[in-house]
Amino acid sequence: MSVVLSVSQINRYVASKIKGDNRLKSIYVKGEVSNFTQNYNSKHMYFSLKDENSLIRCVMFSSNVQALKCRVENGISVIVFGSVDVYERDGAYQIIAVDIIPDGEGIQSKNLNDLKDKLSQKGYFKPENKKPIPELPKKIGVVASLTSAALQDIINIISRRFPIVKLCVFNAAVQGALADRSVADALKKADAYGVDTIIIARGGGSSEDLNCFNSEIVADAVFNLKIPCISAVGHETDVTICDMTADYRAPTPSAAAEVAVPELTSLISILKSFKSKLYELCVKSLSDRDKEISHLEEKCLLLSPVKRLEAYGNRVDILKQRLKPLVEAELFKCNRRFSSACTALEALSPLKVLSRGYSLVEKDGNVITDGEKLLSGDVIDITFSKGKQKAQIL
Repeated sequence: MSVVLSVSQINRYVASKIKGDNRLKSIYVKGEVSNFTQNYNSKHMYFSLKDENSLIRCVMFSSNVQALKCRVENGISVIVFGSVDVYERDGAYQIIAVDIIPDGEGIQSKNLNDLKDKLSQKGYFKPENKKPIPELPKKIGVVASLTSAALQDIINIISRRFPIVKLCVFNAAVQGALADRSVADALKKADAYGVDTIIIARGGGSSEDLNCFNSEIVADAVFNLKIPCISAVGHETDVTICDMTADYRAPTPSAAAEVAVPELTSLISILKSFKSKLYELCVKSLSDRDKEISHLEEKCLLLSPVKRLEAYGNRVDILKQRLKPLVEAELFKCNRRFSSACTALEALSPLKVLSRGYSLVEKDGNVITDGEKLLSGDVIDITFSKGKQKAQIL
């Protein structure tokens, strides 16, 4: 049986081989910076150096960082001076950087910026092209890897917050050479399936791991969706073209789940509050209508024909009472005038004259005032105070 070695022995052996190779000491390596971080306390810098085909990890300790004359950030092309070493604990080899010389913008960074400019000119990032996220979705589509922790986070949060929604998962490779095509195809399937919202989800990783979400294929697929899309790719500090094109960018998959669905308990609480307010409004409205009806009833009573007839009757009674003394007074005046007229008429009456011994002579209805006008044989009528006789002139 061959000798059995421990993991530490293997790593130590590989480390001794690399450290003993003079060709890996004091070398200059050119590449593009990615995955750059700096420890807040120790000030050590950690980053990756990559070209079109490969990547190697680098570390620069604080003693060398202090003497550094250039600013290090993702996307710049640099020449790193240092030596290749092995971190035995992880069995990973890396460059221990002593100095960093800027070499302009990295090729991949330039390509990414050119693509951003192109898509920006096509309107992919304009706010007016963003679709609103539905407030009460019935179906949520998730484009993610079936085995990813990001998918599990989304399922757990949506199940807890809004369990009545239907969750549809569309499997996609989110890393690798063909990942961009896989994500684009999954987005088209989700769009055609008829979900209300689509979530694109991937957990954190290096910038290389997120390359497919910086591709034009994925950007085209997201922009052409008929359904609102939430992008939750990488960590909060990672911003991909997919994030910029989507209708809403969530910093994490968990945050995307919270944006996609409301919290059912909160909705129930709001509905109860609305129910209470609606009940109060209905009671108040009914009370107001009741008061209005009572007011109209009183008004109708005041304006009813019976009330008006009663009012007219009362007015007639008042007028009658006022008219009676006026009529009596007028009749009294008339009686006095009549009595006076009668007295005056009686004084001028022919009968009064006749009563004193006079008589009235008429011929053929004409009063005879001249006796010479009578002829022998004429028949006359003589009216006395009492009685009337005929006579003939001889």
